[in-house]
Amino acid sequence: MKTEMRAAVDIGALLRLVREEMRCALSPEDGEPAEFYAAMQYAVGWADEQLRPADIGGGKLFRPRLCLLSCAAAGGDSSIAVPAAAATELLHSFTLVHDDIQDGSLQRHHRPAMWRLIGMPLALNAGDAIYATSHVVLASLARRGVEHALVLQALEQFDLCARRLCEGQHLDISYERRESVSYAEYQAMIERKTGALMGFACYLGALVGGADQSVLEQYRRFGEHIGAGYQIHDDLASVWHEASSTGKRPMEDIYSRKKSYPAVRAFESATGDAAARLREIYAGTSVCDEDALWVRELMTELGLREEGRARVRQCMGAALDALSASDASGPAEAQLREFAEALLS
Repeated sequence: MKTEMRAAVDIGALLRLVREEMRCALSPEDGEPAEFYAAMQYAVGWADEQLRPADIGGGKLFRPRLCLLSCAAAGGDSSIAVPAAAATELLHSFTLVHDDIQDGSLQRHHRPAMWRLIGMPLALNAGDAIYATSHVVLASLARRGVEHALVLQALEQFDLCARRLCEGQHLDISYERRESVSYAEYQAMIERKTGALMGFACYLGALVGGADQSVLEQYRRFGEHIGAGYQIHDDLASVWHEASSTGKRPMEDIYSRKKSYPAVRAFESATGDAAARLREIYAGTSVCDEDALWVRELMTELGLREEGRARVRQCMGAALDALSASDASGPAEAQLREFAEALLS
């Protein structure tokens, strides 16, 4: 839905509307069974560990932000895209609930993972319900005046994105059973697991904003490259920072022997005794503190922190090239660039 002038986006005000959209979707009028809805609210930070109402604060709403800014950059009214932005965050929340179960993660955002709190069966059920709710929220675009043909396109792309996310999760889980994974395989995984949803958020915002069909894929590529760069950035943080952006403990990816960026490149780069010890550690059933510190030191000596940062810069360049090839313009386009740079800095 085009507007006459592309103006700067009051992103703070719009994100408050996104939160309210999500709150309404996860708190229906009857609200029964109460614990069922409280579990979903826990996933987004609106319930405490006793499942009582509380504003704990959930994710950073990166995907809604990308969706809303893309809508404005395409010349649309971002307020119309609020349900679309909310749907992307709900879809993301669904993946986190299931990821924690599949990965055996104990924490999410410095709190117990939902499955640890209410048990695996109920957590799976809550995750499924969040996915269904995200679909309902997206379909409500029709009530905001978005053309029905565009709503159908949005719903189709939503489900294709969800399937692509599942492809990425399949690769991520299957890689854990392998001794080594190539960088190309790792890239194929993060393009699906992280890049796909950020790419869809930008595509969806531009679609609602009235972008020409010929440039929608450029918006998607912009988000996909941002997503890939963000995943590498987060993989580096999990090894070298005090805590990663996911709120998990330092060196969590090493302790869990995940095939993250530094691990993948360490297997490709290490030689001799170091390579043998690395294989032995990752083939074991658990990682002790001494081995975790040794692995981090090896990754540092191999220069993988600096190399990873260079990869992130490459992703940034590719993202900005895609944005330049789209019809994005005006203050919102500048906001997209600034947000991408801040996210990957």
